[in-house]
Amino acid sequence: MARLKLHCDVCAELRPFEQPPCVEGHGTDCPDWACTRCGSAVFLAPTIMLVDRVAPVVLRKRAPQTHRHAA
Repeated sequence: MARLKLHCDVCAELRPFEQPPCVEGHGTDCPDWACTRCGSAVFLAPTIMLVDRVAPVVLRKRAPQTHRHAA
């Protein structure tokens, strides 16, 4: 079972997290992790997944703005 040290929001300190057996077939790439002390679960999205979701928003062109002056 894979282990990783992360900050647990429930325990309020650095704790070991374990990757539980994945029922969705991700294997070692499974994004689910659980605190070994309190069982709090976290989802760690792979970097590429985050880039794919953010990039279209960041790269979107803004429409040219026209300025109207009050008379």
